[in-house]
Amino acid sequence: MRDFSAAAGRLRSLSLGAKLLYSAFTIASIVGLLVSWRLYGAMVHDAGAAAYYAGAPAAVPPPAPTQAPAAAEGPALDLGPELELPGAPETPRVLVEQVSERKLLEVTHFHLFSVPVYVLILAHLWLLARLPAWLHTAGVVAAVVASGLHMAAPWLIRSAPGAAALMPISGVAMLLSLGAMAVVSTVDMWLPRRSRRGEAASLDEAR
Repeated sequence: MRDFSAAAGRLRSLSLGAKLLYSAFTIASIVGLLVSWRLYGAMVHDAGAAAYYAGAPAAVPPPAPTQAPAAAEGPALDLGPELELPGAPETPRVLVEQVSERKLLEVTHFHLFSVPVYVLILAHLWLLARLPAWLHTAGVVAAVVASGLHMAAPWLIRSAPGAAALMPISGVAMLLSLGAMAVVSTVDMWLPRRSRRGEAASLDEAR
């Protein structure tokens, strides 16, 4: 495996085609992170990670007060959620069904093969950016720990519902670390290339 840390600052010397390709990947990576966060919210809703992964009881909010229909207006009709009139009070939705172990295994199986590759590619671009060596190391450690913890969080919550906060915390950490890798790498590769003497001096300072 090539030592990418020794080639820090090489992003700016890439060809135009390579820059376009890597920029498309980093942009898609950021969009994917945002979609994943939105998907998590759509699955869990207001019940929280403890109810979704561990089957813990969720607190149901009280229904919104409704006005009793006047006697002259005739009987009230139940239109259903699809036919509710505009401005009508929304019925609170709380997800209480726990995810099955089989489904959780399928999701974990998929993520174990996709997330490490995703982190690997972004981390290599990060290591090619013109940054201090300590920042390279810190970024890689943050991305690996955050992504690993996020994949393990559903199983930890399943056995200990009190650890429900681990899911959003690890998700935010993963979003920030990988998002920073994508943004910084993209910006760095499109900056003007320095002279060879300046590159050698900056590499010596980074070491």
